Amino acid sequence: MNSLWNGYGNVTDRQELKSMANEKADHFLSCASTAHDGRQIRKCATHLRVYPDAAYGTFTDTWYCKHRHCPICQWRKALKWRSRTHQLLDSTPEALSGKWVSLTLTTRNCHVSDLNETITEMNEAFRRLRNRAFWKANVIGGIKFLEVDQGISDYQSAHPHFHCLIQVRPSMHQGNNYVTEERWAAEWQDCLKAHFIPQVRARRLTGRGDEIRNKILKCVSYPMKPRLHAPHRGWFLSMAEQLKDTNLVQPFGQMRGWFSDLKHQEDCELQQHRNIIRLEQIPTTFQWNSSQGSYKKD
Repeated sequence: MNSLWNGYGNVTDRQELKSMANEKADHFLSCASTAHDGRQIRKCATHLRVYPDAAYGTFTDTWYCKHRHCPICQWRKALKWRSRTHQLLDSTPEALSGKWVSLTLTTRNCHVSDLNETITEMNEAFRRLRNRAFWKANVIGGIKFLEVDQGISDYQSAHPHFHCLIQVRPSMHQGNNYVTEERWAAEWQDCLKAHFIPQVRARRLTGRGDEIRNKILKCVSYPMKPRLHAPHRGWFLSMAEQLKDTNLVQPFGQMRGWFSDLKHQEDCELQQHRNIIRLEQIPTTFQWNSSQGSYKKD
């Protein structure tokens, strides 16, 4: 499925996010039972206050709807997880110097109306995977992201899959402890209790310093990327209903503890710096013009 992923740091880029958000809002507004979702997303980031900041880069104040299917808020959530991971790598030297694997776990496509049941089965399979001896011997911790795509050949089908960023012990890639991609697939198949071999991808992240850091941050951002266009309306509404109360991001193992320590921390220096900017600078303001589909300067 096509996707956009760049900084969305300026007004022109944010127009694309806002247009994407309005497409999804229209889907929700087409149904009386979800109209409130559509109205909520429609109100997201309609008025921007843009402040210049030579030290940390231009920043924007606005009201965000925080709806899980809003592309603008998806983008913000991805930035939040990137920022928290960045802080973790800065504050936890053993994290940056550790060994990392990008792991993708899939199952067969299901009908979109069976999505919740399929995800429940996948979560149970993942729990069984974490209880396996080879996992306990090798995996220190990680983050599991749930992503759902629309089926390509059957537009009533859904393709749920997990993107996992895991930190492993160095011994996992040595001698008898080496875990191949085929081994990962066999273990996942067994945990799924499936009669087919699921597609699994296990890729080592290599490099040092900024190189490995950027690869880790990319693995965190990718599963939450905003979509270029909203899927078919009927499929989208069914998918949104099926994903209610579903946990899309789940840290586990040692990383869960690390993130817990960071959860309530804020970058006080940055906040104080921006508060000074707000007092000293007059922002450039933009209002969303729905008829033209763009932000216009006030």
